[in-house]
Amino acid sequence: MQCPPLHGEPIVKKDGEDPFKHPVVRKWHEILLNEWKSEKEYAILLPCTSVKPYYLSATHKLAYSIMKGFEDKIQFYSVSEPMLLVPREYEDCYPFNSYDYPPSKMTMEEKEEFVELLSKALLKVSKMHSHIVAILPKHHYQIVKRASELVNVNVELHPYGRLAFKTIGEVLNNVMMRARHT
Repeated sequence: MQCPPLHGEPIVKKDGEDPFKHPVVRKWHEILLNEWKSEKEYAILLPCTSVKPYYLSATHKLAYSIMKGFEDKIQFYSVSEPMLLVPREYEDCYPFNSYDYPPSKMTMEEKEEFVELLSKALLKVSKMHSHIVAILPKHHYQIVKRASELVNVNVELHPYGRLAFKTIGEVLNNVMMRARHT
């Protein structure tokens, strides 16, 4: 899949700057909301990671290996501040492979902005996929929960803490069993 037509320097959260308002980030939101398409039955939401591209992180490696062979039914997205949702196909693309926005640096205003913007993205993907399953740590779990409630989108939410690998494995094995029967 071809990368979105986005170019520039790495996007790094700095004090006093709101990455959600960065011109490249705003352009990505436009592309996601107006152009992105997927016809896969399941959307699986995983958290973004400090490791870029995401597929190099241990949690994403595990998730992708479990679902190997189901790529025609499963659309992976990374829940990301400030990118909202990043389709797996774009993980190697700019700006998704070169940004840094630790959740710990988010202001309360930016968290509210994240919820509001993500709600629009969830509404969009809910029209493409019959099931949305999220496996997320506390921060992303809370953001997705609030965003989905805001627009009344059904997201099957699964939190994880220190047992990330166990939770990811159990949830995805369950999804795989359901996907086999559709």
